Amino acid sequence: MGYAAASLVSVIALGGVLLQGAREDADSRGRDQGRAQAAVIEEMAVAPALDGADLNIGLSATQRDRLQAATDLAIFHGSVIRLRLRSFSGQVVFSDDGSTVGGVPASHRAFRAASIGHADVEVVPDADRSIGQVIRVLQPVIAGASGQAIGVLELYLPYESIAAHLQDQMRRAYLRLGAGLLGLYVVLALISWSTTRSLRRHAARREHEALHDGLTGLPNRDAFRQRAEHVLDIAVRGSDSGAIVLVDLDRFKEVNDTLGHHAGDELLRVIARRLVAAVRSDDTVARLGGDEFGLVLPGLGAEQAHTLLARVRDVVSQEITLDGVPLTIEASFGIALYPEHGGSVEELLRRADAAMYQGKRGASSIVLYSGDAAPPTQWLVVQAELRHAIERDELVLFYQPKVRLADGAAYGVEALVRWQHPQRGLLPPPEFLPAAEQSGLIEPLTAWVLRRALADQAQWTAAGRPWTVSVNVSARNLEAPGFARSVALALEEYGTPPERLTLEVTETAMASDAVTAVRVLGELAALGIDVAVDDFGIGYTCLSQLRTLAVREIKIDREFVRGIEEDAQDRAIVRSVIELAHGLGCRVTAEGVETPQAQRWLADAGCDDAQGYLFARPAPWAELLDRFDPAHTTPSATAPPHEKGLVR
Repeated sequence: MGYAAASLVSVIALGGVLLQGAREDADSRGRDQGRAQAAVIEEMAVAPALDGADLNIGLSATQRDRLQAATDLAIFHGSVIRLRLRSFSGQVVFSDDGSTVGGVPASHRAFRAASIGHADVEVVPDADRSIGQVIRVLQPVIAGASGQAIGVLELYLPYESIAAHLQDQMRRAYLRLGAGLLGLYVVLALISWSTTRSLRRHAARREHEALHDGLTGLPNRDAFRQRAEHVLDIAVRGSDSGAIVLVDLDRFKEVNDTLGHHAGDELLRVIARRLVAAVRSDDTVARLGGDEFGLVLPGLGAEQAHTLLARVRDVVSQEITLDGVPLTIEASFGIALYPEHGGSVEELLRRADAAMYQGKRGASSIVLYSGDAAPPTQWLVVQAELRHAIERDELVLFYQPKVRLADGAAYGVEALVRWQHPQRGLLPPPEFLPAAEQSGLIEPLTAWVLRRALADQAQWTAAGRPWTVSVNVSARNLEAPGFARSVALALEEYGTPPERLTLEVTETAMASDAVTAVRVLGELAALGIDVAVDDFGIGYTCLSQLRTLAVREIKIDREFVRGIEEDAQDRAIVRSVIELAHGLGCRVTAEGVETPQAQRWLADAGCDDAQGYLFARPAPWAELLDRFDPAHTTPSATAPPHEKGLVR
């Protein structure tokens, strides 16, 4: 409406200017017509009648008669209203009514102009009538014989006919002008309406783009924050609660690296649609950046949120085909409840982030913030320090023996990394491995451990201890291109036979990408390297998958081993795992053996090997030389159960 009003004002102003111009044109036309008519009268009637006249001394009777005859005829025909012939001094020499006074004063501008040879034409009010106008002309009278001006002719010509004609022209001009201005206004109004609509659409589009992700169409981080702040305000005013959830896709980088960014973009669009379809209508799904999504779930408690996210996880993990390649994408979910875990969006996001990364390192992909997760900001510090620690060779390896239960002989050791921190002292793996696993540091860290373990193995072999060595690897190591080749090069460098190296992979790591695990473990087995499944029983490895893996050893997690003396269920589980492993042709190693009673029970159950504080604490390999001869082991004092975290 503002644009239309502005257009109307402009049109009215333009119309006024045009009308004023039309009036001025009409007056100008009247003056031009009067000037032309006066020139004709002067030349055709007045000048011939005054042949040889001298107005300073007056007119002869003959001149007066001729002039009167011409004047009467002009007045009779209505072409002249009044006529006066005056000398340069202003004296009336002749008038149509015989008067010798009146007319324009000699001092008047118009009279002086006519006296010096310039005609003056004006449309003036009719002095004889109260209404109406006449054309007054004052112009010099030119003698026909000499061509010189001899006086001033004062004429009053009718204006009504001219005015009527001009009025008719003005009426037509008004109609044309009005129609044109109306058309112009309509055009301007349409332009303004179209411009307004385009501007509104552009503003709405800009507002939408400012709050939505261009790739998936989901709300972006700003919109997510606004929605989260809104539900937090509601929670503060009432008793409402809910959950803030962060979702991170697992191994998304592999899709970009192997199939290209176009496939990664398509994957993000598919995941976005699946997330929206899986949540409730009043929930908010946003893309926060990269492969990270955020959910706002109002009105849900911990159990309800976990149930909903379990359904979301199942929907997200459905198989998708990209560029002809079938993929199964899994995700990690971190949950922070409000107001329980925080009263601000920033605080809830930090805690949901901590829970999500805790899930990436553990067995569960859906984790509720519990308060004991290391904050990501602390991990950044640890990662920076760890990078320098690898460069400065601050890491050390401890080893724990692997003992055959049949004869008590130590036949191998497991390499366990420690960090000799310059300020914090000797740090166990839980202090830095989670940070390494969530960054690219796990690959150089594993490479360092492997090469140092092979170097140490060469030394204890030279000392008469032909122990094998086991090295732990993570899911990231299996996913790294050329991992099997890098292990083969390390064996070749140190002259180590492949059968004297065992690589331990957690059950969770193998379950994260079954296709990659089968391929890489097959490559390692082809090199003659033994593979062990570590922490068996707490992950997701199914029996059919285990059957397809090139595995030579299964290690029972300590959570089951430490309860076998009192818990019948744990004993049943351990016995079943032993039978399963033997059925698949694998050796079985029990972790966390701490009592002679557990050792005897495991031996009776058919378990092959054992590790634990009953036999030895992790220590540098040189210390183990004095405690074990090549064939037998001497049990050490039982260690308190709470120290078992130092093993890994």
